[in-house]
Amino acid sequence: MTSLTARVPVLTYHSNNVDGTDYPTNDHIGLAEDLELIHQAGYRVISLERLIQAVIFAEWHTVPARSVVITLDDGSLFDWKDLSYRDFGTQRSMVNILRDFRSRHGHDAQPELQATSFVIGSPKARQVLETSCLLGQGWMSDEWWRMAHQEGLLRIANHSWDHRHESLPPKLKYSDSAQYGQFADVEGQHECDWQIRQTQKYLTRILGDSPAPAFAYPFGHVPDYLADNYFPANGEKLGLLIAMTTEAAPVTSSSSRWRLPRYVFRRDWQSPDELMKILKS
Repeated sequence: MTSLTARVPVLTYHSNNVDGTDYPTNDHIGLAEDLELIHQAGYRVISLERLIQAVIFAEWHTVPARSVVITLDDGSLFDWKDLSYRDFGTQRSMVNILRDFRSRHGHDAQPELQATSFVIGSPKARQVLETSCLLGQGWMSDEWWRMAHQEGLLRIANHSWDHRHESLPPKLKYSDSAQYGQFADVEGQHECDWQIRQTQKYLTRILGDSPAPAFAYPFGHVPDYLADNYFPANGEKLGLLIAMTTEAAPVTSSSSRWRLPRYVFRRDWQSPDELMKILKS
């Protein structure tokens, strides 16, 4: 069944977010339980790229009426590999959670099962983030990106060159702004090229293929210049067709292609019942 007036929730998880061993404190547990709920409730996981086709070419008739898209932000090794984290034990990787679901239910249960992982381009920035945010364990490597992208359960996409993260030392920053952690402050052609074009080139080299044609704004911060000027003029030439925010709303036919909304786990829902409200609202 398809719908000409589809509304598609895009659900976002962060595999780095492990603060406990139950649903409200662990994004891995959240994804695993949510996949079962989505399936049992009769919803269909579709690829982000199918949603992009509907947005760009108004092909909403190709989108099942009960559709959901899954995305992951920041691109840590927890997306790809089972790893032990502090006192919380071994975490099942996001891709293995998808594989586990497919093993239990078979390919036909969710034939388009897929997630898109938005990753940070700069190797040096990722090294700093490993130390400042992830215990210095080498969990922000890019060694797994090509394997994931080629397998297809996890597609790789652009999450900026350095995330404009506040923990970066001055020599790695684009500017010395005191508000460097505010991605919304990105402005001008040169800085946008530095954040976007540079990352697209790096991802293409690492993947041996084009990344998924989507960008996710770090922190959900949307610079007006990037969304209103840079992407309309340069996006398609760089292989980008849409950009995603973290506005808590479904994607519809009236959504702006350079400001598509997403729901974020733990911020926008903290229980299966809250997720059902999002799906049904």
